[in-house]
Amino acid sequence: MKVQVTITCMDKGARTQIKTEADEANKDYTSWDEALADAEHIGLINGVELAGAKLLPPAFPFHTKADIGPALLSAHGFVPGKTVPPR
Repeated sequence: MKVQVTITCMDKGARTQIKTEADEANKDYTSWDEALADAEHIGLINGVELAGAKLLPPAFPFHTKADIGPALLSAHGFVPGKTVPPR
């Protein structure tokens, strides 16, 4: 399934949000680097996107699209549903 991925650096950590046409899921991390490493490990981003995301200024969200299965999200600790936008 094709999903929209947004990784955002917050005051305390980072959040990865995944949206499909019907659903949304998210996962919080203690750091930006942890969120990026997990996204690459899961297959949400590739090595080139990882390098580009590391060059972004603080608090600038990274957006991409990925093709993943829905079971992958729950297996890696993503929580279904919408959340309050990061601050």
